[in-house]
Amino acid sequence: MRFAQYLPVVLAGVFCVTVLPVMTMVGAPLKEGGPRVIVAGPGVDLTNLVEVSGGWVVGVSRAPLAIMGTSDAEDFDMRLKLNGAWAILDGDALAWLCDVKT
Repeated sequence: MRFAQYLPVVLAGVFCVTVLPVMTMVGAPLKEGGPRVIVAGPGVDLTNLVEVSGGWVVGVSRAPLAIMGTSDAEDFDMRLKLNGAWAILDGDALAWLCDVKT
């Protein structure tokens, strides 16, 4: 019974230690020309989305709703959004979080 009264404090601590650093890194401004993590809805052909937007896929692993891609085109991010991307995140920041060397 005593543990239950401390549960909100414990959960808040876990949230601060785990979620906030991830949100800070993923929410970082996008660097010009760097890799992007492209998030789209279920059923979207992610490889096609990247290629139609003028880019190419980076790496071999894919998540169900995300893929990493890059492009030399200045309007790549805008094209991704127009072609159905839900979110575009900084690929370098996410690679750093996952301890992947780019």
